Amino acid sequence: MALIELKGVDFAYNGHTVLSGVDLNVEPGEMLAILGPNGGGKTTLLRLVLGQVHPQAGTVRIFGQAPAAARSRIGYLPQHAEVDPSFPITALEVVLTGALGPGAGLGFWRREQKNAALRSLERLEAGKLAGASFDQLSGGQRQRVLIARALAAGPELLLLDEPTAAIDPRGGVDLMRILGELRPAVTVVLVTHDLGFVSPHVSRVACINRTLSIHPTQCIDGALIDELYGGHVHLVRHDHDLVPGDSCHE
Repeated sequence: MALIELKGVDFAYNGHTVLSGVDLNVEPGEMLAILGPNGGGKTTLLRLVLGQVHPQAGTVRIFGQAPAAARSRIGYLPQHAEVDPSFPITALEVVLTGALGPGAGLGFWRREQKNAALRSLERLEAGKLAGASFDQLSGGQRQRVLIARALAAGPELLLLDEPTAAIDPRGGVDLMRILGELRPAVTVVLVTHDLGFVSPHVSRVACINRTLSIHPTQCIDGALIDELYGGHVHLVRHDHDLVPGDSCHE
């Protein structure tokens, strides 16, 4: 059974079509990249998976359930995380906000919550940042902390909206390596404009600009990107061979 399954999904904001006839299956343990122009529907797709919005047509099933029923099994990094960098809070405390259980309040952490938060930081190779003030971290360090927050409650599905944005190239490569190591225990779906960072780790790319098409990563070339973005876009990626059975002409 597919972990994420969308069939014939249409979605519109105030009568403006954002997604039309979208079909998508994501298998357990997969890492899938979502690529497309701003306003093409990438973030809306994630919000449908989370159950934050609902389609006008079609169905969305997550773990075979309605999205709202599966929400506790999903970790999410929004494009603009709601953490005020000027607020006096440590990296560990940021991660702890993702491990909150019923009845827990800011500053009243149970030992198991602290341990879960520390494990999440360690998985992101950021354990040494635990006591650091969040406002003193670099952009790449903040992203690691925020992804650790999304992992703190032990999700089976991780949704990341542009996790490599504002990260230097070395940091982007390291972050993608770490995300790749989360599998197969965690399925990862990430929105990106940086195919160069993700291409060594994903076998398929979902190209979305109102409609959605799936392509093997090695089939993403300049012509397809120009068509997707509606103009010339410089493409940087790491090539790898076709997997047997894959085709660039499906």
